[in-house]
Parts: sequence; structure tokens; C-alpha cells
Amino acid sequence: MNLAYEIHGDPNNPIIVIVQGLGMPLTATPPELVEKLVSKKLCLLLIDNRDIGHSETFDRAPPNIIWQAIRYQLGLKVKSFYKLNDMMNDINNLLIKLDIKSVHIIGVSMGGMIAQLMTIHHPEKIKSLISIMSTTGNPKMPGPKWEVAKFILMGSRNKDINDVTSFYHQLWKLIGSPKYPRSTKELNQFVKRIMDRGMTAGGSVRQILAILNSRNRYSDLQSVTAPTLIIHGDQDKLVPVECGINTAECIKDSTLWRIPGMGHDFPYELIDDFADKISQHVLKAGKGH
Repeated sequence: MNLAYEIHGDPNNPIIVIVQGLGMPLTATPPELVEKLVSKKLCLLLIDNRDIGHSETFDRAPPNIIWQAIRYQLGLKVKSFYKLNDMMNDINNLLIKLDIKSVHIIGVSMGGMIAQLMTIHHPEKIKSLISIMSTTGNPKMPGPKWEVAKFILMGSRNKDINDVTSFYHQLWKLIGSPKYPRSTKELNQFVKRIMDRGMTAGGSVRQILAILNSRNRYSDLQSVTAPTLIIHGDQDKLVPVECGINTAECIKDSTLWRIPGMGHDFPYELIDDFADKISQHVLKAGKGH
């Protein structure tokens, strides 16, 4: 797979790979956060996952997502075009291509799952892990709130489906941070940023199928020794906070930053806090290697 990427900052500084979430291109990472991390003498490697943004996409129509979700709930095999392990291999291959020997890795939501897999399967390449609003894949953990799951699964049937911007506006109002609601202007800027980079309904569905067809990482994560920071909001309706707590319980000596009032997004009011926590974690981990 050909992956699109951007490098921000000096590659001689500690390099952080940022892996974005379901259906999200690299522009989903707040530019303010990128700017602040670069100013703290860090180098960011932002990636478009396969099937999204400027990266290589598939042109095969996905199967009915609702039926596949039912199969998943029944413990039956889900049809998918690739798995999260394949998406992890994309990133590993990119690092080889760029001749980057080791990195710190940040994964957001689905990206957190991929970042966890990189840390499990390529421990020699990962100096530290930051798993944000993500999960171990443990089936005992609670899933998305029903209102959110229903909206995402039925989204393609909305009357406004031809106006994709409308769908994403509604989605982020649903899963955003109750304590830090985004203004209409902020939502407009965010949605324009991700839509301009390139998003497809098919790519998002194929990524959902990859998640549903990937194995539980709970046991494997217990072998992780890389310094790990887990960040999770306690008002997350898409990936409930219990999933972040479970991740912290899996990984020995990890740190959990549980944020009151945060949902499944990056509140702009907390960008400085995010930049500080991430840079402190990365620089401390770097000294240990």
C-alpha cells in the first residue's frame, strides 16, 4: 500500500508518528497541537491510513455493515478486506522506506489500536506509546453508546447523506466533549479540513470491518515494556472510558490521564495540556533509551 504522509519539524529531533482514527485523514490532528509539539523540539510524522486521505484506496464495494455488525455481536466471522495488522504493517513499511529506526507513536481511537499493535509486534522500533481514546479490543468492555452506534451505522440512510458535511457535523455534536462544546465555526473548520484532505464512506466502512475482524489485544499488551501514556475522556460515548482504564491495567507501569468532561475529540481548550503531557512523556521516555 502507498501511504501519504507529512513531516513537521526537524527529523533530528525525537520523531513521533501520529496514527489517526476511523475514517480520519492526517488533517484530523489539530494543527495547533502540531505547531506546539514542533515548538517543543519534536518532529511529527503524520500519516493517512490506507483507504483514506491521499493514501491508496480500495475500489471494492463493502458488504452490508449492519449485517456484519450483527455477525460480530453473535461471535461469527466478519467479512473484511484487511485487518488492523495490515494497517500496522503499512506503517512499519513506511518507517523502513524512510529509514527511520525508532519512533514514539501516538494513536487516536482506531489509530490507538494500530499503535498498540506496532508496540506489540515491533517493540524494538517503539520508544514510547501514547494511546488516546482507544481500547484493547477486550470483548468484555462496553461498546459505543447505542445512540452513537445507531447514528454511525444508519448514517448512510440519512436524508442529508449527499451533504457529507452535515453528517460529520451531527456526528461530532454527538461524540464531542460535553464540557468543551465546539462552536459552529470550529466545527466548520474541522469538517472542512478533513473533507478537503479526502474521505470516503467506503473507506470508513472497510476500516470498521478491519476493526471488527481483528483479535483481542488484551493478553499481548501485558508484554509491552515501552513507556506508555493512556489518555481518555470520562464522557466518551464512542469508546467509553472503561476501555482506557482497561488499557492502563494491561500495560505495566503505564500512566492514565483521565480527563473530566472530555468526549471523543480534542477540546481546543486543552491543546496546551495535551502538548505539555505528550512532550514530557516523549522526552522522559527518550532519556530512558
